[in-house]
Amino acid sequence: MTRFRLVRAMPWLGFIFRPRIISAAYETLIFLLIYRRIPNFRRTGYVNDLLFNIKIRETDNVLRSFTSDKEFTKIFVNGVLGKDMNVETIAILRDEQDIEEFDFPDRCVIKPTHMSGEVIFHKSGPVSEANKDTMRKWLKWNFGDLTGERNYQRLEPKIIVEPWLKLNGDYCNDYRFYIFNGKLTVAEIKQRQSESLFRQTYVTAEWCPFPGTTSYAEGTWQPDQDELATLKPECLSRMIEVAESIGQHFEFVRVDFFSDGTLFFVGEISHINAGLRETFNPVKAERIFTSTLS
Repeated sequence: MTRFRLVRAMPWLGFIFRPRIISAAYETLIFLLIYRRIPNFRRTGYVNDLLFNIKIRETDNVLRSFTSDKEFTKIFVNGVLGKDMNVETIAILRDEQDIEEFDFPDRCVIKPTHMSGEVIFHKSGPVSEANKDTMRKWLKWNFGDLTGERNYQRLEPKIIVEPWLKLNGDYCNDYRFYIFNGKLTVAEIKQRQSESLFRQTYVTAEWCPFPGTTSYAEGTWQPDQDELATLKPECLSRMIEVAESIGQHFEFVRVDFFSDGTLFFVGEISHINAGLRETFNPVKAERIFTSTLS
């Protein structure tokens, strides 16, 4: 179940998250319940303490908000890198009429630009009424109000249609780079095997196994060094260069790529990983992750 599905039955959350002081108090309570400790308000604790401070103090930053929009992220990436490294945009749908009138091509991916974690993989033929209904609901929700991530609160609800990339068979591998002060700390590899089935693992900046995972990492596996070598993209050094160029503009950020090992495209930029709702497994993995932030 995605965070969106979890909270969409509670529209009153929007009234909590609008005022900053109430939002901060609520996030402090949730942090205490999830991590069983009081967050460090000086930003000098563990990585989740850093994310907590970013969430309550920086997520209404103009640049963080701009790059939370999947349409505008492409503009930012083009500006930073000087050339197009984004997935092609087929269409932007802004209202229900656009949804009804647009002729969705075969094998396309449909996502809300103003949300995270929601996607429709359209294979062929007319889009089903169920999927159209999902898109209509996307246009009505304020993801920032639902999750407390203020970087989403002022975004215009839109839907982006992109080609279904076939870089690894039917689905693309995701490579997610966690960048702190412009430097790679930890990477996440996500292998999607179907629309809802995937496995993922974490590696160090030196491409060695990371000794832990997170509660949001469904279908985790711990590959050995030999298997990791087969997962290492030929274009890894260039992907790191691109991620660190983007990361220069933020204290901490996650930069996602689609890649088959040779070609790669920037997927999205994420500022609060999993909405600050995930825990490390084992618990000591958070301390190890934090040690990379230097």
